[in-house]
Amino acid sequence: MNGFYAFTIKYNGMAPRITTDVMVFKAFDPANPPNPMYPAHSTNALWDTGATKSVLTSATISALSLVPVGTTIVKHAGGSGQSNTYLVNIFLPNKVGMAGVLVSECSDIAGDFGAIIGMDIINRGDFSITNCNGETCMSFRTPSIKTIDYVVEADRLKYAGVSRNAPCPCGAKKQNGDPIKFKFCHGKNLP
Repeated sequence: MNGFYAFTIKYNGMAPRITTDVMVFKAFDPANPPNPMYPAHSTNALWDTGATKSVLTSATISALSLVPVGTTIVKHAGGSGQSNTYLVNIFLPNKVGMAGVLVSECSDIAGDFGAIIGMDIINRGDFSITNCNGETCMSFRTPSIKTIDYVVEADRLKYAGVSRNAPCPCGAKKQNGDPIKFKFCHGKNLP
């Protein structure tokens, strides 16, 4: 689970929610995996940026015969309550692995997923959603390698072909009335 990993999911049309297939295992050290490998449970996972931590449904926990490692207070739409916690490894699409994820338990959720991917996993990399030409595309990579900034991208297109030493097209002037060079104005944040 070391190195750079990524996956992309393209949906037909506009997706009302972001879901992916995942495989959940009892936790193990990726440098020394058990032989034979623990059984895995395949399920669909909802990606939820409003969830601080990742969650498994009771059905997923039961399918893996997981044993609680502790408890935590979970806040949710219905209020808050105490929940068991479990230590698991989660494999996202394209073999993107997350080891040692402490998840909490939730009741079986109406819908077709047995896990919720929360910010504890999303924060381990870069997560983007685009909706070009009426089709949703979700992409995730880990570890994070650079900032995605759509303002910089828009400026790059807006000022394409402007020399770094040319006067800035915005017309900005120094106090003495001389034009400010592009590289010191709108070009200073462009690569």
